[in-house]
Amino acid sequence: MTADAPPAPRLALLDVDGTLTTVRSIWQYLLEHHGRWAGEGERNLHRFQSGELTYQEFCDLDAQLLAGMSYAGLCEIAATVPLRPGVTELFERLREREYRIVLISTGLRVLTRRFEQEFRVDWCVANDLATVDGLCTGVALIEVDEHEKGPHAKLARERFGAAHVVAIGDSAGDLPMFGEADLSIAVGCATPAVLAAVDVHLDDDLTAACRWL
Repeated sequence: MTADAPPAPRLALLDVDGTLTTVRSIWQYLLEHHGRWAGEGERNLHRFQSGELTYQEFCDLDAQLLAGMSYAGLCEIAATVPLRPGVTELFERLREREYRIVLISTGLRVLTRRFEQEFRVDWCVANDLATVDGLCTGVALIEVDEHEKGPHAKLARERFGAAHVVAIGDSAGDLPMFGEADLSIAVGCATPAVLAAVDVHLDDDLTAACRWL
């Protein structure tokens, strides 16, 4: 007589910037800290939003504004990013319910590594900054394009063989990820397009998400 196969795991797909934090962009947060946002960083964003720049070009221009800076120093700055209320409770609930936890972020690993260190995370895909001898070179390493969360979400589901997937995000960039989920949750000031696509909308406190998990 063979033993029954273990149940397929649950999977939680989590955006980071603006979802687990109250800061919408770690890129902007770092540039503001170094006085490179007003003027230069804002101009890069405008050029990207107007279609003048590709996503890679946009990220490279922002990365150039951080060239020569200590990567470890940027990690220290990222450690000061305010977390959204209920983050600890959310991770505790996910672990209690035996979810596999995956971070999918178009932000930077200087921030996602904070969550990997403070909480138990099973997998993370995010962008990064190239370095030489611990200093940023001004090149962006893009692993997640602004519209590429869907394929990463699908890969995560296949990787863990998940039977039930929950996705939590805050912006239009999370729509492809929501499309791969059985339950989608938006948090914060979501746009009408996001609200129309999700199953649940929360205000600011992620503790409320626990009742759906």
